[in-house]
Amino acid sequence: MNLDKLKFESSKTNQIPSTDDVQYAKMRIISSPVFQLRDIIRALLSSSSPSSCNLISTFLTYGQLLGASSIHGYLVDRCYDTQTLINDEFSSYQGVALCITYDIKLSEQQWEDIFGIHESTSIISKTASSFFHLTDFLCILSGSRVVYYDPNERMINDERAYVSMFDLEHDDIEIFQDQFSPLDYFLLKSKTFYNGTLIRLPLRTTSTTQISTKIQTLDDIKQQIYQYFCYHNSLIELLLIQTNLNTIEFDYTKDFQLFTKLLSIEKHSLATMYDIQSTTQIIHLTLTKLINDISTSDVSRWFLSIHNDYNEIDKRKTELKFLLPIIPLSTPSESYISLSKSHNYQSIQITSSRILYYCISPILNTFPNDDLCTQLCQIKFPQAYALFLKDLSRLINPTTTTSLSNLSIDLIWELMPDIDEHQRLLNENQKYSLQQQQQQNIQFINNIIPNIWEEIGKQELFYSVTEGWGYVAIEDMIINNVEPSPMQDVLTYVFSEANAPIVILPSHVINGLCKYSNKHYLKVMTPFHASKLLSENSSIITNLTFEQKLLLLKYIILNDPDPDLVLELELLPLANNTFITFQTKQASSIYIIDNNPDFLKLFNIKQYDRFLNPNIDENLFNKLSSKNFQGN
Repeated sequence: MNLDKLKFESSKTNQIPSTDDVQYAKMRIISSPVFQLRDIIRALLSSSSPSSCNLISTFLTYGQLLGASSIHGYLVDRCYDTQTLINDEFSSYQGVALCITYDIKLSEQQWEDIFGIHESTSIISKTASSFFHLTDFLCILSGSRVVYYDPNERMINDERAYVSMFDLEHDDIEIFQDQFSPLDYFLLKSKTFYNGTLIRLPLRTTSTTQISTKIQTLDDIKQQIYQYFCYHNSLIELLLIQTNLNTIEFDYTKDFQLFTKLLSIEKHSLATMYDIQSTTQIIHLTLTKLINDISTSDVSRWFLSIHNDYNEIDKRKTELKFLLPIIPLSTPSESYISLSKSHNYQSIQITSSRILYYCISPILNTFPNDDLCTQLCQIKFPQAYALFLKDLSRLINPTTTTSLSNLSIDLIWELMPDIDEHQRLLNENQKYSLQQQQQQNIQFINNIIPNIWEEIGKQELFYSVTEGWGYVAIEDMIINNVEPSPMQDVLTYVFSEANAPIVILPSHVINGLCKYSNKHYLKVMTPFHASKLLSENSSIITNLTFEQKLLLLKYIILNDPDPDLVLELELLPLANNTFITFQTKQASSIYIIDNNPDFLKLFNIKQYDRFLNPNIDENLFNKLSSKNFQGN
């Protein structure tokens, strides 16, 4: 027999072992993969014990690897009979236990990859050790297969009889009824099949084992669960990395009849936007905890975006993920402190009020001298971020009324880096000598801002208020750069009526586009644009109110006092509150009096149509009264 590889097979036709043979029944392996043993177990068990929080993280990581969408943990405060066991020494494992279930059944390959033991797979050793700092015994149920790991006996007796595998559909397991009784609740529907995966970890009851001397109780486990999920970074990893998992629950029970809900996490997608290279969704997450017999819930919302690309340097596909809080958890500030310095994700202060979390998979090869800006350009961060903004703009379309109506397009503008703001933050940090890491982070944003704005300018990210246009490219749009006011409204109306793709942008967005985008395509609204548009669409003026006409005239004249811009436009305000067309010197004369309505009382009201309106804005009145607007 090859001592490095063992494969035992039997079927239902095999004789049931006698009482004397029961201690060897744990060597029976039904339809099993080949286990490569050697001395990997010693290496596994002699490795350093991980922190308690890594136990919870391991459960979540396994769930993600399995493709599970739901994890349910049970803190089982119950002892089972010990008369009919595989081995009499297993009686100590019939007590209180932590059970973790996944809503997916293991495939043959998953049995081998995730729960198999391989001499060349260090990852398996590390993750398995996360279990064994808690227990000396491991039971796995999936489909019709039950496996028991007993590494403790392996350490004591130096035997290879530490794996027991049973097939519930083909084996007669009645002789080991007590051994299988902890699985009864999960096999209620079928005594021979469980449509999922269960990991049962009986808690260590003695400190004399070869694996570990640490003893933990169910209360210890409960505190570990609360501790893990109270930290902000744990939920970020759940949302950003463990993306398959939608439901996580932990219950306490003594009899599998009554359950006390200790913690639950529910997440679901409110909306999803699919693009060629990316998928972006809005995630709603609810965290419910039982603290001091009081159940409390915390609700948050997040943007999650997954960008797929091909890295030419490493010659492989890459996946870049972004996570952005919309409505953050109302978690105490101290819980935002990291559990450890190392994470599977990174974060950057994309604006003064917004932190963006991101991760890249697989991790790219970088040179030690590469700075952060170079590395992010290598993974095409600016391109992915611009596409992320584009997806967000479609998810919060201003023309649709949905459950997301609390989101507005202002959020898109807010997520576009403010050049002046970051420069101001950088100057303040240097002035007050703040932390070096904080200075480096802001300096990095400053360095990569040009790349981000260059990519933003390539996307159809700009919503036109003109009906029928929707989101437009930079080369099509006309920017209304007037501050929010009635004047901005009338200009928007005029341009929209002429079917011009007018967009209204904040000043920092206009600044970023003007500085770093393709200036050849950029068009900012000017008095010349307004004059030309009105000349070609003169009927628009007739639909304007008196106040709107004055605002339009004020915009043109006060920003560019060129009489040619108003020539042939019906915008000349008269004292009788009407307008006539600006004409050449052959036109009838309009008289100018002091900017004082009392002078009009000297004339008959019927003659008011011969005078410039003295009640208009003083600056506008002075411009129209200047020599530039007077005939010879």
